[in-house]
Amino acid sequence: MNYALGAAVFFAWSVTCARRSSAYHGPDLANLGRISLAFLIFTAWIFLSHRQPFCTGWTWLLLGGALGLGVGDIALFHALPRIGAGLSMLLMQCLAAPFALIIEYLALGHIPTTSQLICSLVILIGVAVALGAPTEGMTKHWRLGVGLAILAALGQASGAVSTPLAKAACVAVGETIPDGIAQAWVRLLGGVPIVALFVLSRNPGKKLWAQVRTPYDYQRAPWWMIMNALAGPGLGVACYQWALTGNPAAVVLSIVALSPLIALLMQWVVEGTRPSGRLWLGGAIAIAGVIFLKNI
Repeated sequence: MNYALGAAVFFAWSVTCARRSSAYHGPDLANLGRISLAFLIFTAWIFLSHRQPFCTGWTWLLLGGALGLGVGDIALFHALPRIGAGLSMLLMQCLAAPFALIIEYLALGHIPTTSQLICSLVILIGVAVALGAPTEGMTKHWRLGVGLAILAALGQASGAVSTPLAKAACVAVGETIPDGIAQAWVRLLGGVPIVALFVLSRNPGKKLWAQVRTPYDYQRAPWWMIMNALAGPGLGVACYQWALTGNPAAVVLSIVALSPLIALLMQWVVEGTRPSGRLWLGGAIAIAGVIFLKNI
């Protein structure tokens, strides 16, 4: 479970970096920039390390990237301004685990043990308590925002289940599935075109660059985008893939659901926004669930 915890930390830092990068570049350019940079960095890493990213089940990983990093992330980015970050993350993180459980069971017949399910439920309850019911966001678009957050959860769950499907395809022919870095690159290969087509179709001509804050802060702005790329679709997804390779998708997603709690703590350090008592209570419940899950 250490890789799942690592993914939660990297994803949390990615959220913090995304907030800062979006302020400098606008949400569309920030999203496209982070996933494109991650793809370029990991392409160089794959080439220099002589990794073989393609395996028998690589098309499942490609589809997982299109659904998770493509459709799921796009839906989340557009849910945020409609219902707020808190409710968006609450719906996505709490629904992704049960969605993954259902999809993985239907696809492969896999189901976590009763103990794992109980611990996962404790983690999700902790996340729900911590995030509460935020009031930020545009209420007239509430239904659309909720629908987009649910779509983001479904995209994340589908992307997660692509890994056990790829692993099953490899096992069937006696092949070893590539490591997390190689898997992350294949998922990026599936996600980049979806994000690029969506962003460029919505922002023709110079509209995309018009979102960039002027005067541009060359000392800070590029670094937030680079850190966002490395933390989220880069190292975060690599840890995520390593975790999914050896554990049920629903269990991994339950641990990754800690990322918004960790992100709130990071924002306290970076932006000075102090967490509420509700966060401490929910965080304690969620961490207790993780500790029990790791010791089963």
